[in-house]
Amino acid sequence: MKKIFYLLLITISVASVMFFNINKIGMAESGVGQLNRFADVLNKKDISITSWNLYAREAKINTSATEVMKKYKNNFKNLKWSIDKEKNKIIGVSNHTFVTERLVVTSTSDNSSYVIYELTGTKWDQRTEKETKNLIDQSLENIFNEEPTFFTCIKGTMGGKLEGVLQGIKNDFLETFKATKIEEIKEGAFVSVSAYTEQWNDALVANGKKINLQIAIRENNVDESKTIIIGTPIITVEY
Repeated sequence: MKKIFYLLLITISVASVMFFNINKIGMAESGVGQLNRFADVLNKKDISITSWNLYAREAKINTSATEVMKKYKNNFKNLKWSIDKEKNKIIGVSNHTFVTERLVVTSTSDNSSYVIYELTGTKWDQRTEKETKNLIDQSLENIFNEEPTFFTCIKGTMGGKLEGVLQGIKNDFLETFKATKIEEIKEGAFVSVSAYTEQWNDALVANGKKINLQIAIRENNVDESKTIIIGTPIITVEY
């Protein structure tokens, strides 16, 4: 009876670890799904994709950046490591065929740290998607102890002069994603909107309201081209 009980405990433990790792990868691949969705929308609107990123972070409580770094150096021998003493950061970078992989460990004041894992690229197609998924499968379980929060972002450009273009593009995207506007910023040739859509589940709460979609549009006054950035649940690049 005791043997059966021990075997049951071992089985449950192994199953829990497997579920946890699968769940982490599943969450990341949902980010890949978002990139596919965003890329499809931009392509259909004749907007040229110029960059994208998939970003995740996790706090390492009571674990210094040096301790975290030792583990990562063993697990990620392909990364080239550097130290930014001014910003208390240890940075590892690897350039793959279509994707750049980046791992950043930052020290905090209480001898803890936090980790950022980021995949970026300049185009999104089937080969890029495949490489991104492979990197996720290889890396996530060696980085995060818990389920991290994932952020997805894509940037594109379009040309042409259109009347009321910024508001028109913004409203078109909100309609495409069936999203409700929560907050909006307008500044000359720039507009940014935070919104909520039920097309996916992840969301952050800002001022008591859920948001899971941000859209930023900027017009270049010289050639009248437009830069469009879409992010979920928020934009994580400068705009």
